[in-house]
Amino acid sequence: MTNLGQLETLVLQVSQAVKDLRLALESNEIDTLEAILVQTSQALEAINGYGGSLVAKEGVEKLKMDILALPKTDSNRLMSALEQASIDHQVNGELIKLAMQRSAALQSFVAQQSLGATYEIGGGIPGTSGSLLSKKV
Repeated sequence: MTNLGQLETLVLQVSQAVKDLRLALESNEIDTLEAILVQTSQALEAINGYGGSLVAKEGVEKLKMDILALPKTDSNRLMSALEQASIDHQVNGELIKLAMQRSAALQSFVAQQSLGATYEIGGGIPGTSGSLLSKKV
């Protein structure tokens, strides 16, 4: 028999991590993003490796089978949380794409405004570090 407490902890951990990431992305909380990404990555790795699986899909499928083996009320509650986490995960992917587009647009804007980008030999763009805008912009 599957331990309800362990399943519940795992599903709620993943659900909360994905939800936290979505909230951070929606509110553009750049300062907290790194820690939340680490938390989300660890939670997703735990769910993908569930039951000792080395293949992500197998871990998720085993988790779902174990959840469905629970009493109906517990099973419905955990499957609902897992489905919401899946939806949030898909939305997070879209929010990340939008953030990347926004960053590229800001870099283009800054480059157009920069005299150094136009008139300097090095073509430096102020406010950038590497390929990302700094937090100062």
